[in-house]
Amino acid sequence: MTFTPMNWTLAGAAADTDRDAFAAMTANLWTPEQISLADDAEDMRGLSDTERTALARIFAGLASVESLQATAATSALTADAQRHIGEGKSSNESDAAQTDLASSMQPAALTAIAFMESMHTKAYSTLLGAIDQNANGSEANNGNASTQSPFTWAGSNDSMQEKLRLLNEVYAATPRPAGIMNSGDIESSQEPNNGNDSANVASSTESAVPEATNPDSVDTNGRDSPTASSAPDLGALERLAAAVLAESLVVESGFYLPMWLSSRGMMTKTPDIIRLINRDIATSSAYLGTIYQRGLGRLDDATRETMRQYAYDLANNLYFAEEDYNYTLPYADLGLDDDIEKFLSLNANKALSYLGYPALFPAEISQPNPAVTDELSDMESVTAAFKSSSLFGVGSSALANAGFATSNSGAAGVSAVSSLTSTGATTANKVEETDDDDWDF
Repeated sequence: MTFTPMNWTLAGAAADTDRDAFAAMTANLWTPEQISLADDAEDMRGLSDTERTALARIFAGLASVESLQATAATSALTADAQRHIGEGKSSNESDAAQTDLASSMQPAALTAIAFMESMHTKAYSTLLGAIDQNANGSEANNGNASTQSPFTWAGSNDSMQEKLRLLNEVYAATPRPAGIMNSGDIESSQEPNNGNDSANVASSTESAVPEATNPDSVDTNGRDSPTASSAPDLGALERLAAAVLAESLVVESGFYLPMWLSSRGMMTKTPDIIRLINRDIATSSAYLGTIYQRGLGRLDDATRETMRQYAYDLANNLYFAEEDYNYTLPYADLGLDDDIEKFLSLNANKALSYLGYPALFPAEISQPNPAVTDELSDMESVTAAFKSSSLFGVGSSALANAGFATSNSGAAGVSAVSSLTSTGATTANKVEETDDDDWDF
């Protein structure tokens, strides 16, 4: 085995993508301490018990999913990247530290994603500590669900654990070369347990899956026709698809209630943290989706179709798992059960768009309350919050996404994912000048 150093001077599509992804994520560095939650702690006292409990459980659930993403997901993706560096090279690629799928910088970009996701888990704990008196790190409870800490509730929630199991099974799978995948690898889509007709749109992959994207639209940079030996193992593509769906479908669906409250003039600081998390997810999903689509370009038509069906099946299963989980939260008590379904459908469509696939749900059942999506895409309050913070010297200029995602791409946008394409990032790295005072903590 040869250990390859990270070479940040490489040229080419893969190197540009990896380098610019790393630059975007480091430019977006933030911590939850930069947002003052004092106003929200006061607002919380004016919320109903139902609203307060729902928020606490939502944040604990989000922390559960992002904990899996920061550990199992990024570890698996990094292992895949290490395998593909130096493999499957075409005749015009001479540097062993790069292939058309991964450069030696890709593990660094994936480590940045893991850091972001870890910061998200800290943010959820910060939110819980500020707004819920039970979120004090104590796991003591007497078996009464109403007195459980939010983290205990999430750990004992069967629907939550099912989501995590579905994802972890993908991340823990062994590498599998193209050509030996069978359709039984993903469980057939389940019927939702409430008989909701809108969800039945996605209950049959054969009837609901749109036509595959045109294979010619996936750039292969003039490489030789893909073969089984040069193509990535399908397990690597499956894990990329799962990571994007986990963040853009599952995690983002938990953002509804904070944004709904914000649209009503409540919890105005908490949404700033959610917007920052949403921006991170848009950046990482665009990046991982680009790697996924580049991998598809190396497959033959039949295998590409197999991956398309896999992605839709996994999206279906995660959709139903998230739907079941939502039934355990008091959305119905708040009169929000119908709109949260639309928000979930919107996020499913958006997650698939990162992978290069058409929408799964029609527009009429994937258009939630625009006040919620508008709140999610509004970064002006975040800019103001950063201007008042001296931590790390981060100002409004650090809010630029280095071309990976615009400030509103993470909300309602489904077709326009980002300026990053399968040919690599197009934006130049930007460096912000600092002085000694910026590093005086």
